[in-house]
Amino acid sequence: MIIDCHGHFNTQKDLIKNAKKYLTDETARRAYGFWARGPNKAEEQTTVEAWIDSLDRYGVDKVLLQTAPFGSSDAVAEFQKKAPDRFVGLANIDFIDPEGSNSVREVERCVKELKLKGIGELYPQMGPWDPGDKKYFPIYEKAEELGVPIMIHGGIEPFPAAFNHQQYGDPYMLDPALRAFPDLPFIVCHMGGDLVHRLFTLMICRHNLYAEISSFTTHIPTPHAGMFNVTPQQVMKRFVEVGFADRLLWATDVQAPYFSEMLKNSVQGETIKDNYVVKVLNELKVSEQDKAKILGENAKRLFKL
Repeated sequence: MIIDCHGHFNTQKDLIKNAKKYLTDETARRAYGFWARGPNKAEEQTTVEAWIDSLDRYGVDKVLLQTAPFGSSDAVAEFQKKAPDRFVGLANIDFIDPEGSNSVREVERCVKELKLKGIGELYPQMGPWDPGDKKYFPIYEKAEELGVPIMIHGGIEPFPAAFNHQQYGDPYMLDPALRAFPDLPFIVCHMGGDLVHRLFTLMICRHNLYAEISSFTTHIPTPHAGMFNVTPQQVMKRFVEVGFADRLLWATDVQAPYFSEMLKNSVQGETIKDNYVVKVLNELKVSEQDKAKILGENAKRLFKL
């Protein structure tokens, strides 16, 4: 089973409404370009038929769809209902004002009533909020009780805006929560991005920490940046050879169905065989068993699919 662990589902209405928690409308329109301006081509292409057709063409069985930080849990839950065998929805939980938003109660509603399978993608840089702060422990406690993983953006958030507080993308900021909730899976997106080395170190000692590997080539520092003598292939090799194949999750970070006008650089090739990460796994001669885990079995287990 092939599972894309990082897809986005948003509507223009929800983005503009909820982005006001972080941004002015003007900034939202600039930063989120194709989502926040009209006519909204991405929204026109975000149909059940378009998604299923693109999944079939690319060779993906299921995609995890999230609306954070600006979207609606109810909207993605409704979309999930239209093809529950292909779409897996994640909840958008408010960490900026958790008490005012009754976030603990909202987690329970999203899981029990809306049938969403996890929480995320969280963006502490855009709050800002410290993911290791004890004020958020009641949310984590409820997620652990309900058995749903938490996905969180790792590394920098690349928009050059004052609302981004980049220090909160450091995987080490999660350590207090990882220690307090050892049975709650935390998934750091983009393999920790420019802080992949810190994610690697933390994964050695925190076995409830996982790495989602979308944007593998663009977020991880490489010689092309002129600063680090490391390649994505070397990074992947190291993660696999120390036994992390059980904790890696393949993903694309798609913003709309594959092959749409919005995805010129997000999905490589015509099928999953052309995907850069898949090519790297083949180049490294990763075992078929470990590839199956990375491409879908790990996600199937974590999200109880």
